[in-house]
Parts: sequence; C-alpha cells; structure tokens
Amino acid sequence: MPQFRMLLVEELIESDSGEFRIDAATEEDAARVLIDAHDAARDRNSSVIRLADGQTRRIEPDNIVRNRVFCVLLDDSGAEIREVDPASRRADSNIVPDVEGSPP
Repeated sequence: MPQFRMLLVEELIESDSGEFRIDAATEEDAARVLIDAHDAARDRNSSVIRLADGQTRRIEPDNIVRNRVFCVLLDDSGAEIREVDPASRRADSNIVPDVEGSPP
C-alpha cells in the first residue's frame, strides 16, 4: 500500500465590522478611504481604525463565521502539490460503471 505525505489544514475565517460615513465621489473611493485607514491601523499594530474626520471604530475579528478543513498532498521535500478532497472521491465511487446491455 502506498504511503502519502499529507498536510491537514484548518482555516478559520473571523469577522468584525464597523460602520463609517464617508464623503467620496464614488463608493469605490469611499471603500479606498476605509482600506487605507485599515492599512494604516495595521502599520501601527492597532485595531482602531481612524479617519481624517475623527471617526474611529475598533475592529477586532473574533467571531468565527466559517471554517474549512482540507488536506494537501506534499512531495518528498514538503512542497505542496495539490489539495485532496476525499468527498469528491466518495462521490465518484457511487457511480455505477456502464455495463453493456444494462438500462441507461
């Protein structure tokens, strides 16, 4: 029986949010103001988002909104080759082979 080098991965997606009122020409420009403010907060190692007009919100993602568990096949040096989903293999195993003369 072959042996496979596998990596088991669990990803957690956490969420938090804060509402702001932004004066901007477009919604994309408003979003850029927020993303830039978020980047600036990260640069300060802070969770407080500050806008030039004085608005502040604390963004501390701690609500898990989704998780994903999956496996990755590794080569002998530990480099990732591809994700492996055993559920898709199980689904394939439920397919009955086409036998000549059997009804469709």
